[in-house]
Amino acid sequence: MIIDAHCDVLWKLLNDRSISFYNKDSRLHVNYPNMIKGKVDLQVFAIYIPPSIKTSKFKVAIQSIDDFYQMIIRQKNHLKLATTYQEIETFIGQGKKVALLSIEGAEVIEGDLAKLRTFYRLGVRAMGLTWNQANEVADGVMEQRGGGLTSFGQEVVKEMNRLGMMIDVSHLSERGFWDVIERSEKPILASHSNTKKVCNHPRNLTDGQIKAIIKQGGMIGVTFVREFTSTKKEPTIDDLLLHIDHIATLGGIEQIGLGSDFDGAIPIKGLENAGKLDNLVNALLKHFDQKHVEGILKENWLRYYKKVLR
Repeated sequence: MIIDAHCDVLWKLLNDRSISFYNKDSRLHVNYPNMIKGKVDLQVFAIYIPPSIKTSKFKVAIQSIDDFYQMIIRQKNHLKLATTYQEIETFIGQGKKVALLSIEGAEVIEGDLAKLRTFYRLGVRAMGLTWNQANEVADGVMEQRGGGLTSFGQEVVKEMNRLGMMIDVSHLSERGFWDVIERSEKPILASHSNTKKVCNHPRNLTDGQIKAIIKQGGMIGVTFVREFTSTKKEPTIDDLLLHIDHIATLGGIEQIGLGSDFDGAIPIKGLENAGKLDNLVNALLKHFDQKHVEGILKENWLRYYKKVLR
């Protein structure tokens, strides 16, 4: 069993209605055949609306959620949307593939907590506070001023804690990160980020950030994005293992998971799609004992979900 904490399948489906999630379609890194082949039992599907969308981002996000229900959940009875930890356990026990819904960038709530609660009622259980730019909640990592949480952003953190929504700090500015650490009563996650020590990219986490997530009991999903893995022209799984090793040396071996960013970026060599995850499993088994490999692949995420999902 493997858990993947981030993919952008829904954005591809929104852009190209000819794609079928249940076919062997090379346009998707994550599709049902690849989930079967790669032994992915739980996939987090992100709702991502890019800055190029100038109409209501809330409305487009609602359309993306409808696509999820119509094109993935209802089309066949193979995937089940979980909204609680108990549902995750139940569906896996029934032999079903499990989906969780997240939002990548709080600009979709358009400065309105009622819209946040609407997404929660539609099944969304995690939200990244920003993408790379600023929004009503905070600055993203690529916003030059590097601002932290706004007053509204503080309200969002409080309301997400109350609802039981997971707060995702991937893409968030460093100042925003520390504001969330100070204010969140629940453990946070970085769903798809690597380490700056190994690859000095703005999207990666400093040692201080990693230690803070570990101390709080949160999770880090190492990601397969080339630029976040290495400055090499052709990064490989060996380069990804360096990030896992580094988090482990900081005391986070039980708080490492996978957050591929499949369908949102070009993945590293050997992990071109979800069907090739055996390559990573085999590499992990050469570096870590069985217990820690099972932790990275699934158990660490399950333990986290049990803490934060009601």
